Amino acid sequence: MTIKIEIVLTSGSDGTFYPGQEVSGEVLVVLTKTIKVSRIKLAVYGVGVAEWSEPIVENARFLNLEQFLFQTNNDASNVAYFGKERYMYSELILCKVNGIDFVPAGGYTYGFACPLPENIPASFEGTDGYIRYTILATIERPWKQSKIFTQNFQISRHLDLNNESLFPIKAEHTKSIGCWPCLSTGHLSLSVQLPSNGFVPGQIISTHIQVHCRRNIKIRSVTTVLIQRTIYNARAPKPRQRIENQVVCKNVSAGIRMPEGGAVAEDQLQVPWMLPTSCNSKIIKICYELKVALELDTCFLQDPHAIVTIPVVIGTVAERDASELSECESIQLWPSKT
Repeated sequence: MTIKIEIVLTSGSDGTFYPGQEVSGEVLVVLTKTIKVSRIKLAVYGVGVAEWSEPIVENARFLNLEQFLFQTNNDASNVAYFGKERYMYSELILCKVNGIDFVPAGGYTYGFACPLPENIPASFEGTDGYIRYTILATIERPWKQSKIFTQNFQISRHLDLNNESLFPIKAEHTKSIGCWPCLSTGHLSLSVQLPSNGFVPGQIISTHIQVHCRRNIKIRSVTTVLIQRTIYNARAPKPRQRIENQVVCKNVSAGIRMPEGGAVAEDQLQVPWMLPTSCNSKIIKICYELKVALELDTCFLQDPHAIVTIPVVIGTVAERDASELSECESIQLWPSKT
């Protein structure tokens, strides 16, 4: 092999960086013989891509011209959706030869440093999209194909819950009760309350559940589930959104026969390690929600389920309590001299 290129990173931790840090390293070029070179350049870039295909409604196959033109694999039954976003691009000329000249055989080392923007999103790999950051070294040769070497690096983001707007949150859901399809004879009310809407991995989500009903209804099960929602946004051939729901953790409790009037229950769910909430990208967003579902054993409801959904924020730095403030953070008073 005439040309060998290697990229060695001298900063970061195992190839992982944070927004605002500097990516620095060296490009090692080894030539086994003298060759013609026009220039050697380095590019550092980050890009996000969302892409998937969906079937076209049979009755409207030829009604939508955009879908017909942007079909995939010559199959008119599917339409491909695509979205792309560039987060950063920085280019550096490492070596530029005057005109076109010969570069002798041997080893060459070129150092580089590139600061990362503060607002870039974290790296991500999903079923319908990705966010990737790459270092690309290129040796351009006249009248010959360029020699390219790429190396990926990871971006991780901290989400400090102390900088987020957190508060106790409560959500309710009401269902009509009656001998369907007859008139309603009452209501079942499900109320779920959380002490906060922000959590970090390892914390316990304490859920306060209240059920009110004037009828004696049996609750078969109570399910508490934390769901990760990955939202992909395409821009072509037209704006389109795709949402992927993934169960992160779940707790199922045995049901009870609810006395007339209602019942109160407490449930706890431990948050495992997961990606933090992310809204820094326009085409790929990550958010979370907590669902509490009751399965009811009654003939008075057409749908025997009552579900409450609460959006939550998952961070990396836990919210501090007022009692945890250090002495230097507390307010101090001292007498003034007169």
